[in-house]
Amino acid sequence: MTPSKHTSPPQDNSVTQDHCAPVVGLVGGIGSGKSALADWVSQHASIKVLDGDQLGHQALNEPELARKILDRFPDSQDPDHSEHQVNRAALAEIVFGDDLERESNRNDLEAIVHPFIRRRLTELIHEHRGQDGCEAIVVDAAVLLEAGWDDLCDHVVFVDVPEDIRLGRVDSTRNWTRTEYLDRQASQWPLQQKQDTADTSLDNSTSLEDSGPRLLSLIHSLHGPTGCNGRNGQNEKTSASCP
Repeated sequence: MTPSKHTSPPQDNSVTQDHCAPVVGLVGGIGSGKSALADWVSQHASIKVLDGDQLGHQALNEPELARKILDRFPDSQDPDHSEHQVNRAALAEIVFGDDLERESNRNDLEAIVHPFIRRRLTELIHEHRGQDGCEAIVVDAAVLLEAGWDDLCDHVVFVDVPEDIRLGRVDSTRNWTRTEYLDRQASQWPLQQKQDTADTSLDNSTSLEDSGPRLLSLIHSLHGPTGCNGRNGQNEKTSASCP
């Protein structure tokens, strides 16, 4: 049975063999440990992780998309590389922040790269679901909800961590200033909106040895005849036949 909204799932790590691999989206604030959680479950079960950041980087390296980005944002040209190389740091300065100009720039960038990311997510979900032994697919994408990619998922988990802990993690793992952190966070939905939109909240404020098994238990609880019916049972992307 699917856990009720915003409750911690029971710790039952049993796996049903005859199932369709559910797609589970992870959302949360910057520094909430979504990627670490996704990596943990992938190491403890036959779970595939789709990384939205990696797909975004791939998009910037696609020649046609890079050309469109540089046509729109010429100041994002990387002076040390080829003609169609985007400098990610320069582009971040242009699009991250909560002022109207950056919001408009961000919307233009998303119109260029989001269709590519969605197409690749859809392709990879179908590819992994066609593989024997795939227990589940986890989509780790910071803007999963903002971009509307949650309709590719069967269940969305909000990874809940207090801001002071998230800030400490960012300080120790990313070379960002506090302003850069706030600009990126302001470029996403408010955390309460993300939490309200997700199907389940999962506390990740302690250790992966605590939160990892609980996420894995949740994923296993989604197995069954309705495991691939999508959110509200209406997801066209998750209705593909599974082994």
